[in-house]
Amino acid sequence: MVREDISCCVHECSVYVNAVFNTDSNHTVIQTYNITTYKLCDYDNSVDNDTVQWSSPNPSNTLTQAVTWAVPLLKEGPTFFFSGDYDGEQCQNGQHFKIAVSHGKGLPDSLKDPSDQAPAPNAADYGSTPDTVVPL
Repeated sequence: MVREDISCCVHECSVYVNAVFNTDSNHTVIQTYNITTYKLCDYDNSVDNDTVQWSSPNPSNTLTQAVTWAVPLLKEGPTFFFSGDYDGEQCQNGQHFKIAVSHGKGLPDSLKDPSDQAPAPNAADYGSTPDTVVPL
């Protein structure tokens, strides 16, 4: 599942896309940019700036709880994910995938708000901007 988080300020907006993982407190998700780490299904010798372990702060295999992680996709290029459990056994048995993160092209026309596509008013049509007077 992919989710977009939008952060706006006065002059610009940024859209951040997340991969959303729904699992439980006994499982981990490994996110890496390192293809060797991915192919080995082993993050123990990974470099801090290329691999992140997403896991519950209180893992338990007897009292599991539902956990959701929204993993930000911040770096363009290949991003790899795999299960970090059971010394790589789950990853080696197929619990892994890769995605290509690229700069977006915006929403397709079918999803755009029609008012967003309307031309902006021409300032010249309104003459000069009036002074604003605020009574004290």
